[in-house]
Amino acid sequence: MLGQLAGQGLAQAAQARLVRALAEGDLDGARALYQTATRWLVVLTWPLWLGYAALAPWLLPLFGSAYAGGGAIALVLSATMMVATACGMVDVVLVAGGRTAASLANVTTAVAVTIALDVLLVPAYGALGAALGWSGGVLVKNLLPAVQVHRRYGLRPFGLGRSVKAARAAS
Repeated sequence: MLGQLAGQGLAQAAQARLVRALAEGDLDGARALYQTATRWLVVLTWPLWLGYAALAPWLLPLFGSAYAGGGAIALVLSATMMVATACGMVDVVLVAGGRTAASLANVTTAVAVTIALDVLLVPAYGALGAALGWSGGVLVKNLLPAVQVHRRYGLRPFGLGRSVKAARAAS
């Protein structure tokens, strides 16, 4: 929950400026804002995800013996959230650019992927199957808009940004 709260806080803080930059066609400004917010999101949340993954074998048994075997689930959840946070506030960028239909399609696809994976994996793998199904949906929800934002606006959550453009312009 802490990681999700950090993401929501950053998205709310940056959303108005991002909408303005995209509406004005200021892709450099949008890129800088998106990449800065993504860097902060990674700095704030990755220690939580890494700590959760590393400490799960010792922390989970504190909740009872049924949780003792949840180390693999903790790894899946942590890795998934690290990828999701590395995408940054990509859906906010998509919506800020006026692509709400694409955002809805992405969420619908993510739900379908989650359900399909759960149907396939939960009977055989139980809670780990459910975690893998959830992970698949979260990855789709973040990676689809990341591709769309890159194709439409040339924006990426990480990059050298202006220094690369300056080097290309100088050559």
